[in-house]
Amino acid sequence: MQERTAALEQALSLFTKYGCKRVSMDDVAHALGISKKTLYTHFKTKDELVLESVAYLLQRTHLKMSNFFELSDGHNDPFKRVIQIYRVGLKELRNLSPTFLFGLKKYYPEAFNFYNNFRQGIVWTYILDLLQEAKNKGQIKEGINLKLICELFLLRTDEIILPQSDFFDNYTTEELLEHLIIVPLQGIRAL
Repeated sequence: MQERTAALEQALSLFTKYGCKRVSMDDVAHALGISKKTLYTHFKTKDELVLESVAYLLQRTHLKMSNFFELSDGHNDPFKRVIQIYRVGLKELRNLSPTFLFGLKKYYPEAFNFYNNFRQGIVWTYILDLLQEAKNKGQIKEGINLKLICELFLLRTDEIILPQSDFFDNYTTEELLEHLIIVPLQGIRAL
């Protein structure tokens, strides 16, 4: 089990840095210091390794988001919880090269769909529920369409950032969080 987890971590590191298409099973095996045959005992195909690496990434991201809510003093404020979800998400996006997601979409559609479903699930389940909670508490201006806010601002964060790879070079995670998430949320917040 430890060898399998180590393989997932190493593959994920290579995939997110260079893109899935450019990294071969030989590359992963070499980085692990094992034979390709040994790697194939854990993963039957590269597609399986890619899919399980993406699943590992998303599980790790979800755990980081969940840990905040268990440890946070601000867990009762829905706005703070939304911001923290995006803080974790942006930190994870910072570790991905644009070629990683583009390669997933083009060459590994099953893995990309897994990623996309996770991303949408975060928005349509957690974020929308938190915004609805804020609305029920009277913290959101009247007439705000929460689903539209999710579609316009919150669902497209990675689509805005990743094509512009210099965003992460030119701005800190906190600056991006402020301008992509916090400012739009302040615009819908009741006074």
